Amino acid sequence: MEQVNSSPTILIVEDDEINYLVLESILSKSYRTARCASGLECMEYCQSHQPDIILMDVEMPVMNGLETCKLLKQSDFTKDIPIIFVTSHHQDHEQTRCWQAGGSDFVIKPVNALTLMHRVEAQVRLLHQHRQLKSMAFIDGLTQVYNRHYLTSELDKRLSYAKRNRTAFSLIMADIDWFKKYNDFYGHIKGDECLKRVAQLIKCNHHRGEDAVVRYGGEEFVCIMPQVDRHGLEKLSCALKQRIQEANLPHEASKFGYVTLSIGGVYSDSVRQCNGQKWLEAADEQLYLSKNKGRNEISIKELPSDE
Repeated sequence: MEQVNSSPTILIVEDDEINYLVLESILSKSYRTARCASGLECMEYCQSHQPDIILMDVEMPVMNGLETCKLLKQSDFTKDIPIIFVTSHHQDHEQTRCWQAGGSDFVIKPVNALTLMHRVEAQVRLLHQHRQLKSMAFIDGLTQVYNRHYLTSELDKRLSYAKRNRTAFSLIMADIDWFKKYNDFYGHIKGDECLKRVAQLIKCNHHRGEDAVVRYGGEEFVCIMPQVDRHGLEKLSCALKQRIQEANLPHEASKFGYVTLSIGGVYSDSVRQCNGQKWLEAADEQLYLSKNKGRNEISIKELPSDE
């Protein structure tokens, strides 16, 4: 799920007020801007925000731009953010240091407005391309929701973000009841159509931009829901169960006569556990309980911090 904003955010990291105002006046006509006055402030900012591009002065007190860049590149949460350095150095070896630190480009002071805009526009285009390719690699070919690779790549990051910001988080694992019998009764072509229909119904139920619907494997789906607490999880789980039932997809091999889901959900009102595998295992346990209760059921529990 990942889309580039129509107006990307450029974080300007500049300790000099006049230099900042010059850069901001150039960029704010086309982009949203934010400002940090030091490398340390930039690191703190990026713990709770994710700018699309960082424009960073090389020479800053305490922690210079090169050191800040190296630290950002070590974090999974910030390593892919393009960094354009602003430097007063014309020497080749100084510019080489910018590349070696992990910079994507640089501009020389005094900054030429047209040059800066071209450099930023080039990074925005690359960002679009990178995210489109990444999205394609993370999409399940049959259902057009996210695939398991997305979950492996993104779940821990999402949980770490929630922990840093002390926000709620919920996760659902849902399984189409008696799907093997469905395939045996209707055939695999109809089975694929059923999977596609159920995936779209789940997407309609989890339509916020920050939500993610994943085909976890076979007939299993996972829903990632940042900033959703127990009450929200219960509400969304019941709504999903009802949405699938109201679709009334025939399933003659089911005791209900129509397609249903067994649902297992886990939540934390203030995330402390950042291990995505622990969340998936806990949700799977709740899914197992729902199946044991006769299927077409919902089971929910809080994920303790020590799990």
